[in-house]
Amino acid sequence: MAPIIDSHFHLWRLEPSDATGILSDPRFKDEITWGDYAAARGELSLAGAVAVEVVGGDAELDRFEAAAAEHGELKAIVAHAPLEDAGVAADLDRLLRHPLVRGVRRNTQREADPLFCGREGFIAGARAVGERGLVCDICVKDFHLDGAIALARGAPETAIVVNHLGKPVIGGDLGVWREKMAVLAACANVHVKLSVVVHGGPDERWDEATVAPVVAEVLARFGPERVLWASNWPVAPLVTGYGDWFALAQRLTEHLDTGARSRIFHDNAAALYRIEA
Repeated sequence: MAPIIDSHFHLWRLEPSDATGILSDPRFKDEITWGDYAAARGELSLAGAVAVEVVGGDAELDRFEAAAAEHGELKAIVAHAPLEDAGVAADLDRLLRHPLVRGVRRNTQREADPLFCGREGFIAGARAVGERGLVCDICVKDFHLDGAIALARGAPETAIVVNHLGKPVIGGDLGVWREKMAVLAACANVHVKLSVVVHGGPDERWDEATVAPVVAEVLARFGPERVLWASNWPVAPLVTGYGDWFALAQRLTEHLDTGARSRIFHDNAAALYRIEA
C-alpha cells in the first residue's frame, strides 16, 4: 500500500471542566492515549500523523513532543492559539519554539456568530499565522462558511485548511453548503480535510449513500491537489470506525489515478505540514 498520512487525530486528558459539547459524550474516556490510537488503526500502517488541536501551553506541547520521540508516526502538531486576540503574535512566537508545531487552530464551530472567523481581528491573527510559515486550520459548521470565505479572502498568503469537509449535515439538505463551498474553492489558499463529520446527534449516519455526494462535491470543487485525508479519531467512532472510514475513503476515490490518490492520502498533508515521510 502507498504511504498514508492521517492529517487529523486527537489525544487528550480531560479535566471535568473540559468535558463540554461533544466531549461530554459518555462514550469518550477521560484520557485518550497513543496506545488507544494505535489500537484503533489496527493493521493500517501510517507514514505520518498530525495531532490537532493541542491545548494547554508549553507543558502539553512538551508531552506531545515526548510522544513523538517514542512514536515515529507522530510528525506534526496543530496547536491552539486565540487568533482573535490582539496579542496573538506572542502566542505564535512561543509556539514556534516547538519544532513539531506546523499549524494553528482556534476551534470556532461552537460560535453562534456565523461570521466569527471573518472578523477583522481573526483575519489579522490568520495573517500572522501565515507570516510565520504555519498553516491555519479552521473547524466551522456549514452556517459559518461565509466567515470562512471572508477569512480566506482576507488572508490570501495563509494556507487555510477547512476541517471535516466544512461540516455539512450528512444526509441532509446540502444546498447552502454546496453554494458556499463553491465560493470557498475559488480561493486558491484553501484546502479541505476529507475527514469524518460528527455533529453529536443521535441519528447521524455515516455510510456510502450519505457520504458519497459530499466527497464527490469536494473533489469536484477543490480537486485532488487541495484535499487531504484524515480520520478525525477518536471523535469519528461516534459514527464510524477508523478502518471503516479508511476503506470508504478508498472506495470513494478509486476512480482517480494513482497520483491523485497519493496526493489525497499522503502528499498534500506532507507539503502543508512539512512532513518528511
